[in-house]
Amino acid sequence: MGIRKKQAAGILCALLLTAAILESGLGGLQGREAAASEAPAMETAPVSQEAGTDQTPVHTVTAVSEANRNQVTANAPQELAALEAMDMAAENDQLRLYVNKETAEIAVQEKQNGYIWFSNPAGRGDDPLASPLYQSELSAQVLLTYYNDKGQVNAFNSYDDSVAKKQFEISSADHGIRVDYRMGNVAQSFANIPKAISKERFEKEILEHLKDADQRDDVKYKFRLDEQKQVYEVRKLQDYVAEELSAVLETAGYTAADAAQDNKENGAGETVASEEAEFTIPIVYALDGGNLVVSVPAKELKATKAYPIASLQVLKFFGAADAGKKGYLFVPDGSGALIHLNNKKLDAEGYNLPVYGNDGTFDVKERIQTNETTRLPVFGLKQGDHAMIGIIEDGDAGASISADVSGRNDSYNTVSSKFQVTAMDYYTLSSGTKSSAVPMFQTGKYQGDLQVRYAFLSGDAADYSGMAAAYRSYLADKYKLKPLTASKDAPFILELAGAFRKQKSLLGIPYQRAEALTTFGEAEMIVGKLKDAGIQAIDLRLTGWFNGGIRHSSPDDVAIAGVLGGQKGFLHLADYLKQNGYGFYPDAAFLEKYKNSAGAATLLDRSKAEVYQYNPVTYAKDTAKFSHYVLSPRQLPKQVDGFLKDYTKLGVAGLSLRDLGKEVNSDFDPGHPVSRQDSLAASVQELMLLKDKTGPLMIDGGNAYSLPYAGLVVNAPERSSRLNIIDEEIPFYQIVLHGYADIAGAPYNMNELQSPRASMLKSLETGSAVYYQWFASDASKVKDTDYNGLYALNYRDGLDEAVKLYREANPILTQVRNQVITAHKELAPGVVRTTYQNGLSITINYNQTAVAVDGLQLQPQSYHVGGE
Repeated sequence: MGIRKKQAAGILCALLLTAAILESGLGGLQGREAAASEAPAMETAPVSQEAGTDQTPVHTVTAVSEANRNQVTANAPQELAALEAMDMAAENDQLRLYVNKETAEIAVQEKQNGYIWFSNPAGRGDDPLASPLYQSELSAQVLLTYYNDKGQVNAFNSYDDSVAKKQFEISSADHGIRVDYRMGNVAQSFANIPKAISKERFEKEILEHLKDADQRDDVKYKFRLDEQKQVYEVRKLQDYVAEELSAVLETAGYTAADAAQDNKENGAGETVASEEAEFTIPIVYALDGGNLVVSVPAKELKATKAYPIASLQVLKFFGAADAGKKGYLFVPDGSGALIHLNNKKLDAEGYNLPVYGNDGTFDVKERIQTNETTRLPVFGLKQGDHAMIGIIEDGDAGASISADVSGRNDSYNTVSSKFQVTAMDYYTLSSGTKSSAVPMFQTGKYQGDLQVRYAFLSGDAADYSGMAAAYRSYLADKYKLKPLTASKDAPFILELAGAFRKQKSLLGIPYQRAEALTTFGEAEMIVGKLKDAGIQAIDLRLTGWFNGGIRHSSPDDVAIAGVLGGQKGFLHLADYLKQNGYGFYPDAAFLEKYKNSAGAATLLDRSKAEVYQYNPVTYAKDTAKFSHYVLSPRQLPKQVDGFLKDYTKLGVAGLSLRDLGKEVNSDFDPGHPVSRQDSLAASVQELMLLKDKTGPLMIDGGNAYSLPYAGLVVNAPERSSRLNIIDEEIPFYQIVLHGYADIAGAPYNMNELQSPRASMLKSLETGSAVYYQWFASDASKVKDTDYNGLYALNYRDGLDEAVKLYREANPILTQVRNQVITAHKELAPGVVRTTYQNGLSITINYNQTAVAVDGLQLQPQSYHVGGE
């Protein structure tokens, strides 16, 4: 049965099913069974494949109409019809996986409610917006970009460049199926077509055996006569033309052995065809409990050498919501953000941001906009009472999240992941006044899987709170995370700046000298003032305590700053904190290298990876303001081992990690390349070691891979990048993590975007800790230095404010510290409500005016605590 006949049968099935449901009110089981039994059974479609290839067929468990006869879903009739053209490929107790063997489309059905998620929109053929190009993309499961020899990017899609050419294979896999796409003009070999044959043999062995004159002329036209050599040479033929010619030669009795003989006699045996862009892309779909796992084995990707793969976007249209749907796309921009379906923001660019921020080993000449970092490798989509969340399980360090609304290129709202396969940058060659840019391509690519896990939600769980809960459960199960225990008080996180290097001069000779901002004794004094004010749960983060101060030299050899009080003072402070039950987290940077370039990573242009600040007016890189070198991932174990050798002797139980939980960088050294994903794996190994040797870790930023090792996360994302396409900002990050680790956003007194009171309100909304950053010295000490940004951090200016805000927030934060967030909702512009596991709810009015909402009268910048 052809596809159109199957679709017609499916539509008939859907109409019968709908009629039966209407007849029985809300849809009686007996009526649905009757309708389904009248529907025609689905005929198994043949597997599309290349001529002459063998493959394992996909096992068909049962016909779709039988599998669905007891289900009522929210899917449209055209979607049910699309399912009728598919075969079931795998099934477990929660899901069914289907595949269309003619188009390589897949679908996943939730058995609990019957809802079906499609890899490609069922109604795409009727899309009035999509041009032929975008119609093809709507039918594709893979969008591929590749580089040419000039570094220019070109694109293929799996429909036009594989499926339509029948250059794909479907086979069985564990708990699912595998699809191998061959993209491009894949040359098929027809062994009985000679590359070169003498005029005499051509006429005698081929033309004389063809009785039809028109056929003889047609065959003759496909060869070119070299008058000088008296040899016919075959012209370049399209595959279908070559296939026809091969069949004609076969009827003439001309064989592959004859062709081999003629090629040899005429010196054509070693002819090499010009290299074209050709790719092999394998995708494995597997069911795992209630999840669909989609993976691309990166080591099995194949590409012609001259055309390296730039990126792969897999299942761009999975679950795509059409223009009639209501809901939103969830993107992990900073704390999290929502893009409402069909928001008509077509003047705004589509959403596309990298997971874990930018790779530090790319030379960025201009930085016009600084976006919030994507800390979590997740994305989601809600349409009606159904939602899905995608979790990038592997290849996340090379991934980005893309999302867009309907109306730009087609009528669908989409969100998906895209994976960078090969990095490219230009190397500039100069000669006199002339210069040229030569593309340089990454070597040493990642050889693991590019893998996304999809989980499905329905009913009350089908929203961003449900997505966060699903991701939280995933992390807790994968890493055996334990919830926090109840405590008498919520933590007050205090960061103190120790020493810094200040530019000096002696007899006109410049040099740098370490100066104290907060000595160890002064740190003890400040903590004591907080204690005297009644704050009993303090976690101290101390920066600049060793190797010259805040921008310290290599941590593989620890020398405690003498200007702060030396080792004796350091240990006295540590003992004071321990005696009072306070946490101590001395801070260290392992990836940012502030002194000399030894061990630094290499850029694609073979220079050392240097990071500079950017001019706020011109946005250009300011080469007069050096920030740091990027450490090569290969050097990280040496750094950590050297640090631990000295640090563990101090006996301090705790460590703050400035960069290991918020940066992931490649190394493009051609002799020892390290992919970004392999760099992530190296960081995880050192995080495990550091936690094992030092105990609790305070992690700055908190990328997903660092969370299993974090007791506290500071500078957690509190906002999104507020891109034009965004409609709402949500605390998805905090909903995921709260109850399993203490979290703090930016220090209250260092948050340029809001007042300390607004920061406190944000803490109540997200359950985050109160966090302040101070030093003891007069602010003038940092004037006209690289630390100008710390000018307002003298503790005397903020102590009373901090104590007041903590006293206000602590009674509430203590109640919810070990409770997960079960719901979060915007009630009105600037008014949100968070509900915790114990039933406590906090409604917050961020507005500068009073608001009446949900029966509450909320004053400006105030909140209401309700529930149990």
